[in-house]
Formats: sequence, C-alpha cells, structure tokens
Amino acid sequence: MLYYVIDAFTETMFSGNPAGVVIHENLNEVFMQKFATEVRFSETAFIKKIDNKNFEIKFFTPTSQVNLCGHATVASFKALLDSKAIEDNNTYYMKTLAGTLAVELKQSFIMMEQAEPKLGKIFDDYDSLSALFKINKSQIGDQTFNLVPQAASTGLWDIMLPIKTKDALHALNPDFKALADFSKINNIGGVHAFTLDTAEGIAESRNFCPLYGIDEEAATGTSNAALTYYLFHNQVLNEFNQEYKFLQGESMGRPSTIMTKLIHKNNPRVMVGGNAVILTKGKLY
Repeated sequence: MLYYVIDAFTETMFSGNPAGVVIHENLNEVFMQKFATEVRFSETAFIKKIDNKNFEIKFFTPTSQVNLCGHATVASFKALLDSKAIEDNNTYYMKTLAGTLAVELKQSFIMMEQAEPKLGKIFDDYDSLSALFKINKSQIGDQTFNLVPQAASTGLWDIMLPIKTKDALHALNPDFKALADFSKINNIGGVHAFTLDTAEGIAESRNFCPLYGIDEEAATGTSNAALTYYLFHNQVLNEFNQEYKFLQGESMGRPSTIMTKLIHKNNPRVMVGGNAVILTKGKLY
C-alpha cells in the first residue's frame, strides 16, 4: 500500500493544504479512522481502484468520516498520477459518500465536479456570530453587494460568512469550543468566512471546522465551490465555463489558490480544482 503526503491547491511545497493519501486494496473503515487520527491531517483520503476509470475514495478527518473533501481529492489524483494508476489528460470518476463525481486532468491540473449545489438557512443573528468570532457585527456583510450569512453546500454544508474588509477577515479570532457547539446544533460542518475586499481573485477566505477536529484549514475545495454557487445566487458571479480564482490560507502562512468554474447553465453545477505537490511517499505496513 502506498502512502503519500501531498500539498494541494499549490505549486510550492509547504504551502496549500496538506493531505494524507493511501492507495489500498482492502482496508476497513476502523483502520482508516485510526490512521487518520494518528497522522492528524485535516483530511486523509483512502483510494480503492474499481476499474481503469473508476475509484472509490473515502475521506476521514482526525475525528470522523466526511462525505467529500476537495483538497484531498486533488491530492488523491496527484498520487494516482504518480503511481501510474491513471494517465494525464483524461476524465475519471470517483465514488464518494456525496455521489459519483467526475474528475478531469489536463496537463496535471486537476478539476473535480462537485455534488448538486444547494442553499440553506440564512443566519441573521449577527449578535451570536459576532460573539463567536470576536468581531463587531457591523463588519458582517459586504461593501457593495447585499450579502448575508447563509448555509451552502456542494457536498458539505458550511455557513458562508461575508466579511466587509480583508483586515476584519484576518482579525477573526473564533471561540472554537463555542463554534463546534454552534455547528452541531445547526447541523453544519463549519463556517467559511470570506471577503470580496481583495486585489487578487474573486475572494479571500478562512475556513473553520472545529466540530470535525479542524480549527482552521488552509484550502477547502468544497467550501469554495459552495461559495461560488452562493456568489452566483447573489449575482456576484454570472459567467459559465470561466475559471474563478479564490485565495485561502494567507492567515496561516500557507497561501493556497483554488480555481472554480460554473458549468451546465440550465442546471448549474460547480467544478473546483488546482495543482498539487508531493512532499513524500512511502509504503504503509
């Protein structure tokens, strides 16, 4: 069994979001969870080949299994390329708890289809949100668009939390215990805070998911895909088949670049992707 450590959503080692990847034939989920707890990456992916075009991938945080993970998918297909299990410039399919999704590779750049985009509850209790993140509630929102905190999903539910300025975004200081309790009560994975106050890309974001043992994450593909759909719904984005750039990880010293794309205008879906760098690989005994 091959084991990799791969930095995803980056072209540079020690930036982006690190993931563990295991290519196996018959591991059980008890072992997978124990292994993910041991290595303590925000997510570890376990890949099992079904046939030449199809793979089953299971994703585990240090505390639990999750339906889908963007950066660990990018890392997984980087590992499959390296191990020669797949070929570049092809389309493959991954079976996940969020459904069977397409993954496209073009010159080693990896783009994955996300699950059906959905919007959920609007969170208009700004007093509670400002207390959770230790900011003035006047900083919640946007300078130009009428954006409000709302749950969104392309495989995992997060609250999209608009913040008016980049300085306010970087000043967020969550009460992680309270945020984990808030997430559990509201049946969401975490909070994807973002600002449109950026000189580069569409938005800069920070992602907090303490309920699943991840206080902050340097790059979250599923959350930025959900943010893409949220911004489309709010008429910030309106072009299909055009790549959009999102930034994350600056506050952690691990800058990440996540690319997204809206497809299927009559039935919108989102694709998300990026580059990846292999840090190390070896054998799992």
